Amino acid sequence: MDSQDLKKYQWQNRIVLVLSDDETNKNFKTQIESLKAASAGCAELKLVLYQVLPNQVTLHHFEAADKKPSPNSSDLYKEFMRSKDSFKFVLIGLDGSIKKEQSTIMETEELFSIIDGMSIRQAEMKRKNES
Repeated sequence: MDSQDLKKYQWQNRIVLVLSDDETNKNFKTQIESLKAASAGCAELKLVLYQVLPNQVTLHHFEAADKKPSPNSSDLYKEFMRSKDSFKFVLIGLDGSIKKEQSTIMETEELFSIIDGMSIRQAEMKRKNES
């Protein structure tokens, strides 16, 4: 899986990449658990989650609650992780650009606030309120 795979979600979903050098990494596990605990909010915000390890990528759709592991090597890992990183969080907007990238856990409230502040999300909320 590489960034070309992410393109299929452009203008349909926001993407969260949670990357780690090891699946037992505490931040990795905590980040995924907190996102899954907020599944309803993640689905409303059109989020899809990529859990990215050096040799495996797992895709999680919040609205469908399905998980699809891909056991092949991950170009996403090579593209987004630096050798000094052991954990990374990346938010990609509907337009396909990186909106937030950090090497610490992203609290779901902060994530939702960042997304709600985006112009496309503002337009979505306005349309929803008008209907």
